[in-house]
Amino acid sequence: MTRRLSLGLAPLLAIAALAVIPAATQAACTAPACPHVYRNGAMVGEGKKSQVIGWGTIKFTNSHLGEVECHNIGAGYVENPIGGGIAVGKSEAEANYECESPSCKLFGGKIESTPENLPWAEELIEPEPGVFRIKIGKKGKEAGSIVVRSKCLGLFNEQFFGEQTPKILNNGVSIGALPGEGEFDAGAGALESAFFGTGTTAGRVKSEGYGAQELIEVKNP
Repeated sequence: MTRRLSLGLAPLLAIAALAVIPAATQAACTAPACPHVYRNGAMVGEGKKSQVIGWGTIKFTNSHLGEVECHNIGAGYVENPIGGGIAVGKSEAEANYECESPSCKLFGGKIESTPENLPWAEELIEPEPGVFRIKIGKKGKEAGSIVVRSKCLGLFNEQFFGEQTPKILNNGVSIGALPGEGEFDAGAGALESAFFGTGTTAGRVKSEGYGAQELIEVKNP
């Protein structure tokens, strides 16, 4: 079974925060029988970066923030490492815009969601045969971890951080018109914060190759 979607999904995660839920465990793989990335049906060459872009609308819910909805765009790259191991990548650019928060607005504030600590580390995982996820970030706030600052001007300014694993949902079927999709489902994990606790994220995102809207496919090997 294959899934088309780029590792550059991290962008869409950038939106507000999640909380640390244990990520799916990567099943052991022996190269070359590991998750790899293909572009328009051809495996991306080992050690060659494949640029990707992503976009979507995602809702984040936290007991203190209430619900925050943002539009997101992002960019990064993915590559199959030399030696045939699992594909890795980085989310290098993120932007959240047109964010809305009824609770923040109620108190006269304006919500902002700003990605920090870029680039974020990415790695393909296959928690069960034929099911692929993208592990983005790391535990805590070390280099490569997801860090998103959620700010309601005049009311609060809080960082959410950690890692998450959105699911590669379906195959893209048409270059440009019908790219692959990913989803922040119940198994996608979350981020944590120092004072506001944890939160959850929901929503779907799309992604494709940067240069010519290529279809990005994930399969083993």
